Amino acid sequence: MRLAEARKVLEESDKHSRGVIEKAKEVIQASLKGKIEDKKMDKIQKAEMAYGGTAMGKKHFYVAGGSVTLNPGLKALRKSSPEAFAKITKGKTIKGE
Repeated sequence: MRLAEARKVLEESDKHSRGVIEKAKEVIQASLKGKIEDKKMDKIQKAEMAYGGTAMGKKHFYVAGGSVTLNPGLKALRKSSPEAFAKITKGKTIKGE
């Protein structure tokens, strides 16, 4: 039985047997439980992501925490060849580095 059918059965309960009405109630309860569990999972998934910092103008989020830092190779390149670094990073400035 589908949810819409179960609702119709309950609206017209005087036309249906007790067994059909009980089945309709079970269908509706199962539907409500599923919606509640979906909402709980959405909250859990949103809470798992933690802010990890900003690098190259983008915000980074991590599941288990952590932080974002500039690649050591890019740090060395920035010191040795600022022009090449600017080409690779498309001229973005880096704060705190």
